[in-house]
Amino acid sequence: MGHLKRLAAPPHLKISVKEAVFTVCPSPGPHPKYECIPLLLIVRDYLKYAERYEEARKIIRAGKILVDGKPVKDHKFPVGLMDVLSIPETGENYRVLPIYRRGLDLVEITREESGFKLGKIIRKMHVPRGHLQITLHDGRNIRFKDVTNEIRQYSTRDTLKITVPSQVIAGYLRLEEGKYGLLVKGPKQGLHGEIIEIRRDVTYPAKPIVKLKSGMGEVSSLLDYVMVVGEEEPWIKLP
Repeated sequence: MGHLKRLAAPPHLKISVKEAVFTVCPSPGPHPKYECIPLLLIVRDYLKYAERYEEARKIIRAGKILVDGKPVKDHKFPVGLMDVLSIPETGENYRVLPIYRRGLDLVEITREESGFKLGKIIRKMHVPRGHLQITLHDGRNIRFKDVTNEIRQYSTRDTLKITVPSQVIAGYLRLEEGKYGLLVKGPKQGLHGEIIEIRRDVTYPAKPIVKLKSGMGEVSSLLDYVMVVGEEEPWIKLP
């Protein structure tokens, strides 16, 4: 699986850089290596359910930790943006979200909210047999056999509300002005608020930008860095 030195680890991980040489290297999975939190670190360093590597690994291998409603037994599993982590024995539920100037972290949510997640559409294409396939930011692929007019409206950068683990589409958010956005990448990662302007008519090599009305005032960022998370109000609990 490879190794990951603590000095080279993402800064959002809650680990001591000088405590040891190496840390847990995430397995290949739905989220990039530097945009996730290995499951073992969540159990040991975030939730403090174990003090040592071996203890945390036993808890995970026992199937006591659920990610998106399914038990995960790989202690290196990469848990990333919008993933829902549940612990049935304690009744705790968390969602992985970006926090301003802290990066990815766990935000405790209610049991009702743990039944769904939001996925940003990053790819839309036709596949064999005339089916339409949509790929979300977490690597989830959804194939449509019967393509309706509503499904044709889905576009990249839009957001789908997906029930977990059943993976049923329960809502749709279009990226447009007036919607509620969350910055998921960049130096202003974690800020959120109403989308007040989208500028797509920029000259190359500049990229489209978006402007949000956040709690810290108006902020601008790349359009690729924003994710729609609600209508006038967010559909999920935000930090």
